[in-house]
Amino acid sequence: MAKITLAAFGDSLTEGYGLPAYSSLPAQLERWLLEEGFHVEINNFGLSGETSADGLFRLADVIESGPDAAYIEFGANDCFQLMDPEQTKANLARMVEAFQEAGIPVLLLGFKPMNFTPQSYSSEFKKIFAEVADKFKVPLYPDLTKGIGEKPEYYQPDGVHPNSEGVTVMVSNMFPEFKAFLESIPE
Repeated sequence: MAKITLAAFGDSLTEGYGLPAYSSLPAQLERWLLEEGFHVEINNFGLSGETSADGLFRLADVIESGPDAAYIEFGANDCFQLMDPEQTKANLARMVEAFQEAGIPVLLLGFKPMNFTPQSYSSEFKKIFAEVADKFKVPLYPDLTKGIGEKPEYYQPDGVHPNSEGVTVMVSNMFPEFKAFLESIPE
């Protein structure tokens, strides 16, 4: 199997805010994939505090790095700032489209609003990831924080960023989707 480079493109949940580098989502995911026999290198393009609009400014650099595949993980900060879900959706759509135009397969990671998010906003926000995935025919892992929910034992003291154990649960839950995604990439 040829080596696959995967660009992990996102915000603090990808960067690994507050965690040692080896505990970040990309680092843990890479270890799981290597143990499963994938010849993969994951490059961490996560940057804390970024919204989907901020991500658009860095998109060209990520594409120019020449990855074989990418995941897109934006939306948490958009949600916390109650940004217009239609704008977030448009930003995500532009990211997916740009990767596709460059011939780079994409996996989209969705974010479900936390309990403190206003219900009317939350219901609109939840739809955007599936709509983008459907429009561009890309795989979607709909809930990045599945399995950790809002359980305090899986979070750092800020209650927003997962701790190392929380990231491990996230990786465990999303692993089958990543495995299928990488297996779908032509050599």
